[in-house]
Amino acid sequence: MSESKFRAIIIGGGPVGLTIANGLDRAGLDFLIIERHTSIVSESGAGIMAWPHTVRIFDQLGLTAVCEGRYIPVHSKTSIRLDGTQTRTGRIFEYLSDNHGYPCMNFSRPLLVQTLLDGLGANSTSKIRTGVAIKDIEMTKNGVRVHLTDGSFEDGAIVIGADGVHSRTRDIMQRLAEEAGEGFAKEEEPIVSNYQIFYGRAKYVPKVEVGNFFETHGTYRSSQISADKNRMHFGIYRKLPTPTTDLKKEYSKDEVAEFVEAFSDVMVMPNLSFTELYENCEWTRLVNQHEGLMKHWHYGRVVLAGDSCAQMTAAVGLGVNNGIQSAVFLVNKIQGVLSNNSNPDTETLGRAFEEYQNIRREESRVICEIAAKSIRVNTWDSYMAWFLGDIIFPWMVSDEKMMTTASNRLVRGAHKFDFIQADLKSGKIPWVSS
Repeated sequence: MSESKFRAIIIGGGPVGLTIANGLDRAGLDFLIIERHTSIVSESGAGIMAWPHTVRIFDQLGLTAVCEGRYIPVHSKTSIRLDGTQTRTGRIFEYLSDNHGYPCMNFSRPLLVQTLLDGLGANSTSKIRTGVAIKDIEMTKNGVRVHLTDGSFEDGAIVIGADGVHSRTRDIMQRLAEEAGEGFAKEEEPIVSNYQIFYGRAKYVPKVEVGNFFETHGTYRSSQISADKNRMHFGIYRKLPTPTTDLKKEYSKDEVAEFVEAFSDVMVMPNLSFTELYENCEWTRLVNQHEGLMKHWHYGRVVLAGDSCAQMTAAVGLGVNNGIQSAVFLVNKIQGVLSNNSNPDTETLGRAFEEYQNIRREESRVICEIAAKSIRVNTWDSYMAWFLGDIIFPWMVSDEKMMTTASNRLVRGAHKFDFIQADLKSGKIPWVSS
């Protein structure tokens, strides 16, 4: 194994893994992406709302022009009840744009992945392996050897697990720690699902309003949907009768049919029923919504990012944004270490990973808690959740004030790449890292 050149082995070619690759590429650092699917870009995937701090990262990477035409522009949000009755509407996305200088961009996952893949350029194909998964990790004093399911292996300096909630990298990392006498796995809280989500993409229905994000509130049920003139992205939520820790639940056709029937009386927009939406679907998927925050994000030369270490419901659309923040912060730490030492030892990397874990875990905790509260408010999980979400907030908190609070708490302090120089935009609320 060559131990003189730094190379990061990134497990997972989703938005978080690709953001890490883009950052390392701009830093002049070598990487390899391992993706178990046969293609980086798939035909399916949930809608992803890129908040202004994520769009600022796209701007740093020179991708904002590439983004145009690939996302659903949104300016307003309208809340309705299950019967279609409108309860609140406001131009919250315009407020966010005014506050920070960047809009929210509502992507389908395939188009977001394609955009980040485009950022790597034509020469990236030699740094991506598809159709093969991680099997094991062998750690040495100065490097790692990643064993793959096809019998081959790849050598590098570190492994970054960006392989989602079902992370094989996380499992291997915990096992390695256990073998070394660390109690990682025993110390972790279980990942729990309290909700399920039926998400997908549908053809545009002519009567549907574009540019508006619709959110339905009701007892144990909720929906979110937006549209442009070509397509609609949606997520339909339902509370599970019993919480589950089964991470690998696969829903049968009969279970999907039961879910669809349970929403046959629901309006997802004032003039669009769930039934009509379903009739126009191009693809759908029913999965559980995982909630959990790992205590341990690294061990030795293995470090985690994204859903592999922080899971939350999609209710506020911050999951991928949070993962991208971890990607940016992690790359900054790696670049900082490598700028002083081209061949850092495990102890030096461990100190950088520990700082990454401590800062990003606390920031992620705040967002996980907001996401948890939001889904419970939207689904009227309790009398108090209904009272706060549908009575108190609409009457006592203006959209502008709500977005100013969100901007100050969740956006303005966001991380950017420290080493990429770019003429970045700003709005009424200045960035902490300008």
